[in-house]
Amino acid sequence: MKPPVLVALVPGRPLILYVAAQERSVGILLAQKNNEGKENALYYLSRTMTPNELKYSPIEKLCLTLIFSIQKLKHYFQSHSIHLVSKANPLKYVMAKPVLSDRLAKWYLQLQQFEITYVPQKAVKGQVLVDIIPCLPNGSYPITCLMKMSS
Repeated sequence: MKPPVLVALVPGRPLILYVAAQERSVGILLAQKNNEGKENALYYLSRTMTPNELKYSPIEKLCLTLIFSIQKLKHYFQSHSIHLVSKANPLKYVMAKPVLSDRLAKWYLQLQQFEITYVPQKAVKGQVLVDIIPCLPNGSYPITCLMKMSS
């Protein structure tokens, strides 16, 4: 089975961010719809959690995944609107309880800077792939990148 090919970003179109948090790792898939309405992958990211992060609740792990994606892909978040797709709404959790802890207050401030809209997960689509990404050991999933230059 060949891995999905990454495509170049189309300026002006919203981005779709799939996030997943497993027991010990987090993963994201950043996608964008093409002219035919099909989602194309732009970026995959994953990492293992620190010992302290392993103690987080499942919704906090999703929040951590969102913050991780912002830290790594900030340039995308600054220039595009983001449609967040996940099993639960981490935005609602952080926005509803920003003063309960220093960590949530810090996350709240980071999230306020960007145009992120939660979209309830209705279909499988990219979520299946992003659920698998955190489970793969580093380097075991070769990713092919296709870059297009336009004038």
